[in-house]
Amino acid sequence: MEYFNQVTPPQNIINAQNTINVFVQLLQKIEKRAMDVVNEKYPYMIDLVGNNPIIIDPYANYSPDDTKIWMEIFTTVHENRELYSRLFFIRGGGTKLIRNQQWGFILQPIISPDGWESIDQYNHEKQCLNDYKDDVVQLLKIISNMKFN
Repeated sequence: MEYFNQVTPPQNIINAQNTINVFVQLLQKIEKRAMDVVNEKYPYMIDLVGNNPIIIDPYANYSPDDTKIWMEIFTTVHENRELYSRLFFIRGGGTKLIRNQQWGFILQPIISPDGWESIDQYNHEKQCLNDYKDDVVQLLKIISNMKFN
């Protein structure tokens, strides 16, 4: 038996690898959803070339009622790539916006085969917004004052 076949990685390394695999699978799922939207509704966008960002709602097919609101959010924050990416991830994982008197809108996870696997998964993943909590709260209040048809 070769040396490296006898070595067992520490449990924390195995756990980290498993976490990365789950995260990569979730990102692939979100990217596929986004491309499905592009292919179905905006096939001409696939051939566009240039520096202009193409902003889409990665969860539009599953939660169309709040797509216009998410598009406004994405358009508003697209220059802050870090915040944009984090909101895109949270939406694409399966999150909808619910009107709320105090906050304007709140984020509500969708726990389903087409959304988050569990509330625990959502609670863990939404931590990516912690550094932007104040920005997100302010953004949701501002967006709630806009009219959406």
